[in-house]
Amino acid sequence: MESPAKRPPRSWSLDVLRGGCALTVFLNHWVLWSNFQPAGVFESGLHRWLGHAYELFVAIAWPTGAQHPTVVCFFMLSGYCIHVAFERQIGPATPAIAWGAYFARRAWRILPVYWGASLLGLLFVAAEVWHPTGDPLLRLHAAATPAGVAARLGGYTGVWPHEVFAGNYILGTVAVEMIFYVVYPLFFRAAAAGRWLALGVGAVSLQFLALLLQPFINPFVLFPGVLIMALFWYSGALAAHLRLKRQWRVKGWWLGAAYALFLGLKLTPYFYGLNLAKQVAWGGFCMLLLCWLLDWETRQDGWREFAPIRFLRRTGVVSYSLYAVHTPVILLVNWAMLTWLGSRNYGLQLGLNLVLAFAATLAFHHLVEERFYHIRSPG
Repeated sequence: MESPAKRPPRSWSLDVLRGGCALTVFLNHWVLWSNFQPAGVFESGLHRWLGHAYELFVAIAWPTGAQHPTVVCFFMLSGYCIHVAFERQIGPATPAIAWGAYFARRAWRILPVYWGASLLGLLFVAAEVWHPTGDPLLRLHAAATPAGVAARLGGYTGVWPHEVFAGNYILGTVAVEMIFYVVYPLFFRAAAAGRWLALGVGAVSLQFLALLLQPFINPFVLFPGVLIMALFWYSGALAAHLRLKRQWRVKGWWLGAAYALFLGLKLTPYFYGLNLAKQVAWGGFCMLLLCWLLDWETRQDGWREFAPIRFLRRTGVVSYSLYAVHTPVILLVNWAMLTWLGSRNYGLQLGLNLVLAFAATLAFHHLVEERFYHIRSPG
């Protein structure tokens, strides 16, 4: 039996993309959830500037009414990074795959941080229940039912029909990703047989099924769910196939055209399914961007040491921990300021949410993610 696939050399351009995506999600929440009233000229000006920056991001990147744009990109990165190593093994004599080792590796990669971040979210829930603040944001995120908590800890919120907050609602997208990991051996079997068209038709069909279900299912459950995100995970895996087996290269003007299509859809008068179409267009842009960055990396290797690039590369390395823990950290900071400090200082709230979120990220990365994944996982 072969190993599950040797890891290819780490691509620093994808770390840049990964870091930019995680940082964007965090900064969006940092701006929105640092919700105390600013006081004075400086704080008011800073609040306005952050609000304008968020509005600009929504205008240029967010498929309004759909999933967060960087989460779409995350799923493409996941599909690409999982499949690229296995794609190298597909050929006239595709070896047998040790799927047990594959599942062990995925479990060590995902579950320790996932469970740790889930418990951190439940710590916030316990704090808010024990000492309610009355803050609408904290009350919303502290919503939890026994069934929802079981779904969160069991990792099956990806197919749970209700939105689960429990102090860390964005972990629902991680649970969706886990479902794709579970079914990946079936995906690989079809990909190894060259059934890419059938896989694509299946992914697009799930989008149409989601469109039909949209009037009956909460969009906050539907849009980050399996039916919607399957197409983007498939697109990432397809990008790996096209690059390795078809020598597919993306030209810069393709990126411009895809982005223009996305903006055109954002400006289109509303029709049923527009939000889905905008998200698919954004997904196409992300797929092209991923492939273009890989080519750019080979042409511009010297850029890897440019200070902003180096920062994004390092953020990319810790991106999973940043994504997983920043929500409960921000909520706990807000709770502690209201209960322990009795303070609604906006500047202090911004500072603590920024510093403590990154401190928790580094702690999770070094004490949980690295310890369990890099030491325990094979390959």
